[in-house]
Amino acid sequence: MLKAILFDLDGTLLNTNNLIFNSFCQAFEELLSDRTLSDEEIIDCIGPTLQQTGEKYCPEDPEKFVECYRKYYQNNHDEMIEVFPGVIEMLESLKELGLRLVIVTSKKRDMTVKGLKYMKMFDYFDLIVSSDDILHPKPHPEPIETVLKYYHLNRDECLMVGDNSHDIECANHAGVKSVAVGWAMRGADYLKTYHPTYIINEAKDLLNVVKKEGV
Repeated sequence: MLKAILFDLDGTLLNTNNLIFNSFCQAFEELLSDRTLSDEEIIDCIGPTLQQTGEKYCPEDPEKFVECYRKYYQNNHDEMIEVFPGVIEMLESLKELGLRLVIVTSKKRDMTVKGLKYMKMFDYFDLIVSSDDILHPKPHPEPIETVLKYYHLNRDECLMVGDNSHDIECANHAGVKSVAVGWAMRGADYLKTYHPTYIINEAKDLLNVVKKEGV
């Protein structure tokens, strides 16, 4: 019987795809004078933490990379985010079922809270596990294991919902069932290769998964 649903935020509940992509472009343009990254390379940066990406591409000063990214992100945040269709109605239905709803994200807590509050979604969630709260981000199992320990849940009492390979791998490593969202930037076929338990094409489809698993 399910007791909690764990959600990634960006690309899963909030459409921040263009904001994130443009923030990476801006940071790389400022700091990488010797090369230009392809769109595919930039998309690959979505999932890891900013610190990890900074260490990969700007190892001499990863903090500067994070600073450049966050400056563009914060300045353009409100104009470039929206909630994916059907998400609010889906969250309301899950709350009516008595489920705990949790955000499990690789972004920092301040911008996680900012996005949730700006889109009037903050009050739907009982817990936030951000990159500030753990030592090992997704795809390491620690973010999910943190939720399991906090609520004293068994592994079969929650689902992890996400749009990225890191979300699915995190769930697999934690021994938790996963739900991949078909509206992910990379698409459902890409996510299938990471063997999610379920794939949904619309937010409302998550309710069918929940009913199948049992509440």
